[in-house]
Amino acid sequence: MKHAITAEWGKIWSLRSPWFCLVAAVLLTAAMAATLANDFVYDITQGRLPESETLAVLDPLTQAMQVGQLALVALAMLVVTSEYGTGVIRSTFLARPRRRDVLLAKTAVAAVVGFAAGLASAAAGWAAAALLLGAHARPGEPVTACLRLAVVAMLACMLTVAAGFLLRSAAGTLTTMFVLLVGLQLVDPRIGQYLPGGAAVAFAAGDGVRNVLVLVAWTAAAQLAAGPILARRDA
Repeated sequence: MKHAITAEWGKIWSLRSPWFCLVAAVLLTAAMAATLANDFVYDITQGRLPESETLAVLDPLTQAMQVGQLALVALAMLVVTSEYGTGVIRSTFLARPRRRDVLLAKTAVAAVVGFAAGLASAAAGWAAAALLLGAHARPGEPVTACLRLAVVAMLACMLTVAAGFLLRSAAGTLTTMFVLLVGLQLVDPRIGQYLPGGAAVAFAAGDGVRNVLVLVAWTAAAQLAAGPILARRDA
């Protein structure tokens, strides 16, 4: 298994696209957090909000991470769909006939990259939002908040890998993940709390362990579905 993970780690960094996705995730998160924080300060300067009004740094950061996270989802998608698109997946399965090992190795790589990149993106977003808010920033716990967002990014990447194997299409995988992580937040909150997007936002805001368990359940279900299908289906 160690050799499979090492091989997948080397393959993903041999491409240019993952590097672009990492940079995009950090820049998008920081830029969006700064924009939202600046809008809040602007409303105060225009008299739309009281001069003493404050905003938790986590509020704009959580919204910003939803945008930046999509770049990480694209990176995790490339771990799988780039090989299906080029046909390299056949060589991967020939080198590693136990296809579940390939699934686990790619998931492990996506999890590590997703957590590290999510943490970097969250830290950059927190710094940008806090800087723009200045004296209007409400005190918070940056380390805990950034770690929560990193866990969300990690689970989103793991879910994306499973979706990539199930769908084998870049467009299909990216669309599915966008709907699950962003689009379905428009549904009734009573239903949304059991969907990945709603649970991710609630957990990032510090709303209990139940929400991260919802994310883990979705990820585990996708992984369990991908394993048998991958073992039976032609490359």
